[in-house]
Amino acid sequence: MEYLVRKNQIAAVAAAAMIMLGIPLQAFQAEPFYNVDTEVRILGTVEEIRFEPRYKDRAPFLVLVVKEAEAGLRDTIEVGPSWFFGPDLHQGEHVEIVGSVIRNEEGMRFVIARELRIGGETLIVRDSRGFPGWRGGGGRTSGRRRGRGF
Repeated sequence: MEYLVRKNQIAAVAAAAMIMLGIPLQAFQAEPFYNVDTEVRILGTVEEIRFEPRYKDRAPFLVLVVKEAEAGLRDTIEVGPSWFFGPDLHQGEHVEIVGSVIRNEEGMRFVIARELRIGGETLIVRDSRGFPGWRGGGGRTSGRRRGRGF
């Protein structure tokens, strides 16, 4: 929690400095951060698989469009950099996703994935606090588990 508060304080100071210097805030592209308080579980079917340039100067991200089984809603799921994702995934495949609901600048909802369960395999994309496995460091816990649920 302290990390998120500090990150928000830094972003606020940076935004104030940009305003004082006359730099438009659109030039400040903050990445959305994982919020464990908005975590959801999605059970559904993969309708679309895309690789999108989500962040400046970064590898394209794997993005899934998943239709929820019960509600029939379509969720856009941001998984991670294309090079980080290993399992073979196909349209029509059933998935279970745990992730954080985020709203972008336009107010559109999307989900940042923490764990995906596909065909009996669980892929851990982020640790329990939401830190990405591809960034390294002490919190690195990414990996696959077979046959275990969330």
